[in-house]
Amino acid sequence: MNRRKFLNRSIYSTLLAGGMCSAGGMLQLAKAASLDNRHLLGTGYKALVCVFMDGGNDSANMVVPRGAAEHAAYAQVRGDLALNAGDVLPISPANNGGRQWGLHPELTGIQSLFNQGRAALVSNIGSLAYPITQEEYNNGSVPIPPNLFSHSDQQVQWQTSVADQASLSGWAGRIADLYHNSVNNNNSLSMNISIAGNNTLQVGELINQYHLTNQGSVSLNDTFWGDGDNRLAALQTLLQEPQSNLFQQGYADIFNRSIELDSVISAALAGASPITTAFPEQVGWNTLSEQLEMVANMINVQSTIGMNRQVFFVRVGGFDNHDNHLADHAIGMQNIDGAISAFYDAMIELNMENNVTLFTASDFSRTWISNGQGSDHGWGGSHFVIGGDVNGGDFYGDMPIIEPGSINAISDHGRCIPTIAVDEYGATLARWFGVANGQIADVFPNIGRFNSSDLGFMNIT
Repeated sequence: MNRRKFLNRSIYSTLLAGGMCSAGGMLQLAKAASLDNRHLLGTGYKALVCVFMDGGNDSANMVVPRGAAEHAAYAQVRGDLALNAGDVLPISPANNGGRQWGLHPELTGIQSLFNQGRAALVSNIGSLAYPITQEEYNNGSVPIPPNLFSHSDQQVQWQTSVADQASLSGWAGRIADLYHNSVNNNNSLSMNISIAGNNTLQVGELINQYHLTNQGSVSLNDTFWGDGDNRLAALQTLLQEPQSNLFQQGYADIFNRSIELDSVISAALAGASPITTAFPEQVGWNTLSEQLEMVANMINVQSTIGMNRQVFFVRVGGFDNHDNHLADHAIGMQNIDGAISAFYDAMIELNMENNVTLFTASDFSRTWISNGQGSDHGWGGSHFVIGGDVNGGDFYGDMPIIEPGSINAISDHGRCIPTIAVDEYGATLARWFGVANGQIADVFPNIGRFNSSDLGFMNIT
């Protein structure tokens, strides 16, 4: 990065911090630079909702083989981590290759959605620089992503979808860069909204994520400390004073827009008819249910605040199970199932089930082999996509064969080699969202290395 680009990027980041993206002098320059790439995504409302499972979800126990011979091989490899075949919830994917499958016993709601054709499973996804086989991995003939099996690196690679080099932006951020100002009526609120703090997925070169809490936007005129309205008025008076320094003025502009957005969002949420779908209490310290309830509330007011395309990010922890694996993973599956099931019911209530697609993601899956107390960091794993526009009730991609010496794994720990790249998974979602075929490579620069930008699990028109 040269000095001029560094300075320009610093100015843009300052002015756009916190997801603010309304017009201003420096922002107009940024918009002009990308104007040629702005095209309409399509008509009507659509939203993507990313549920990120922090720590690395064990997909080998999320979807379990039930056939006698295959389950016996699975149990031999997993040892004390194995689930009993009689305990898993049976499902019958159309593309099962003659194999029998079941879901984790806590996934009763997702089992129902799968059987209704509203949930699909995308098999064995991972961060990849290029397609790779076991032999190619062992002989080092194909490049692999740097720092494999590292939480921080794999989270960033999942969210940027650029596995072989550092990236300043995530794939949802790049979508917002291309389309935000042409598709949404409200250009002061970012297309990308996080209910879970900072993330890489939603960071663009020009457009940043906007943060909400589980209860909505953060107001400065609350009455907790008393006299909130007067304190806010005094602050606004200070912010209206002209500033001679560019950064001071940029900070004041951001602060003013934050106050304006809080007013708009708070008024819209307060004025909306409440969603009656009950979201469950979560087990432990997780707040996924509350986060998804806030996403549902924001979707409920999307027309009021002038949004036609949105990407939401929520996060749930508790999946880095190096010990106490079976009990802790069961809690994670229970939280995932209850929150996602309630969210889908809320979308039905809002008549938005065909307009909203929820998808799961995680750092990586876990090792097939037990470490004696739990599992360690793996690689490829499987994920759910849920919504009315999902071609559900089926598997997409090849489920690995979990057996001693499996060709699908590397090392003695049983780290599964991905057969679908994050790029392909994200590109399929982006195409449903409306990203033009000719701009998929702008969002996923490495997509040409892989088989497809449409894996078939979405109804793409």
